[in-house]
Amino acid sequence: MPSSPDKPDAPQRIAARVELLRSDVRRLADCAERLRRIEAELEEGGAAPPWLRESVRAHLDACAVAAADLTEAEARLSRYAERLGG
Repeated sequence: MPSSPDKPDAPQRIAARVELLRSDVRRLADCAERLRRIEAELEEGGAAPPWLRESVRAHLDACAVAAADLTEAEARLSRYAERLGG
C-alpha cells in the first residue's frame, strides 16, 4: 500500500523505503568491487578478449550510474519524509 502524506505513519513508511534504497546502494557498491577485481584479473592475465574487458567495464559503469541514481532518490525521499514530519 503506497504511503500517503495524509496518513500519520507516512514518514515512518517512507523512512523504511529510504533504508531499502541505502541497502541497494551498498549492494551495488559490493557488485562494483567484485567487477573491479574481475577487471584487474583480466588485465593481469592478458588473455581475455577485448570484448570481455569492455563488457566488465560497461557493467561497472552501470553500477556507478545506478548507485548515483539510488543515492539521489534516497536523498530526495529523506527530505520529503522530513517535510512530512519524520
